[in-house]
Amino acid sequence: MMGNKELVRVGVIGCGMISKEYKFACKFVKNTKIVAAMDLSLDRAKNIGGKGHAYTNIDEMYEKEDFDVAYIATPHNLHKSMIKQAFEQGKHVFCEKPITISVEDAREIQHMDNKYDDLKLGIDYQYRYDHKCYNLVRGIQDNHLGKVYYANCNVFFCRTLNYFDKGPWRTQWETSGGGTMLIHGSHIIDILLWALGEPKSVIGRYDTLKVENIEVEDVGFGIVEFKNGVYAQINNSMIIHPKMQLLGDKVEIQVFGEKGRCHYVGPWPRPKLKWKGVKKYKIEKNTKGIAHLGRCIRAYAEWILNDTPFLNTIEESSRVLRLILAIYKSSKSGNKEQIEKL
Repeated sequence: MMGNKELVRVGVIGCGMISKEYKFACKFVKNTKIVAAMDLSLDRAKNIGGKGHAYTNIDEMYEKEDFDVAYIATPHNLHKSMIKQAFEQGKHVFCEKPITISVEDAREIQHMDNKYDDLKLGIDYQYRYDHKCYNLVRGIQDNHLGKVYYANCNVFFCRTLNYFDKGPWRTQWETSGGGTMLIHGSHIIDILLWALGEPKSVIGRYDTLKVENIEVEDVGFGIVEFKNGVYAQINNSMIIHPKMQLLGDKVEIQVFGEKGRCHYVGPWPRPKLKWKGVKKYKIEKNTKGIAHLGRCIRAYAEWILNDTPFLNTIEESSRVLRLILAIYKSSKSGNKEQIEKL
């Protein structure tokens, strides 16, 4: 039972880099409060959950702490088992992306989500709460450009071996499930799919060109054919040097239609969206808050508190995983590959 109907209490599982960002964002979100944290490092758990509510054993945290939501920020290969345990403990789940590392696991998670239908599973594809991304998607869905022909999706990240030294699990297929496409590019690829619909097939290629001593890719590319006949090109890299922009990394989507085109650039330091050949598309913002991560956290809590629909479900989020895994498969086979169904 939730003690306070105005906020959700969160137990954090995994206290690495992304959990620090989550904690910072929660400072500006009134309906969400971190009350405990667990990590294999007690010091890291203390930094997130506080001295009296930090654990190195997840069973102990479940036993001693009273919270509503398990926020899962562990290595990707642990997501399924962590979600299962949280559901069995009667907790809602807010999980970092990707949802998991295989289509088979995604299907099992969907089955669990259906089984525990009184509990809510949300995935942190936070760009859906970037107001400019939301505006782009709704504009495309509202036929603002008319018939869409094709789109470009670019991911320009700058990462060095130091990034992997801080999280060695990211270097291996077994624990991460993929490299820059799954870790970095999946956020904006999610927006691409949300705007254009269900992908049908893909020709893909990935490689490791620069970063030494890692198994996973540092560049990845795909040409996607959608069921509605639209095409999209994905260009994903984490070896951009120097950075494409001063503050943070850069992603962009360009969509080309019969009436005009639009161009999104973001998300840092301030996202931009321009419409060309058509009037500016205007729509009411989908949630309040100063940044997309905070808006996503707030929206997830509103889903629990007031049953307000949340955009990042297992069904929606699995499309990104299924597409990226098809790109990996295509790179290995040299053939066009179909996108698996959930």
